[in-house]
Amino acid sequence: MELLLVVAISVVVGALIYFNRSSRGLDANQDGKIDATDASTFIDNTVGGVKRVLDVNQDGRVDAEDAKAAVKAVAKTAKKAAVKAKTATRSAAKKPAAKKPTKK
Repeated sequence: MELLLVVAISVVVGALIYFNRSSRGLDANQDGKIDATDASTFIDNTVGGVKRVLDVNQDGRVDAEDAKAAVKAVAKTAKKAAVKAKTATRSAAKKPAAKKPTKK
C-alpha cells in the first residue's frame, strides 16, 4: 500500500514539474510574489496538460472513446513490431553462419 502511495505521489509531482517546466521558479504568473494564485496556475497548467495527453481522439473530452483509441494505437504499433521482428528473424536465418577463424 505504501509503495502505491509513493508511486502516486511521484506521478503527481512529475506531472507538476513537466507541465510547468516553462515557469522560472515558483512565481508562475511572474507578479513578483509567491502566493495561492501561483499554486492555482501550476494546478491549472498540470490539469490542462494531463487532459491534452489523455484526450487521444482529440474530441475535447476524456472518456471511454479515448481508451478505445489508445488500445487501437497500441495494437497497431504492436502488430508493426511483430512484423519487423518476424522479418528480421527470417533474414537472420537465411544468412550463412560466419566461419570461425582456424588456428595454425
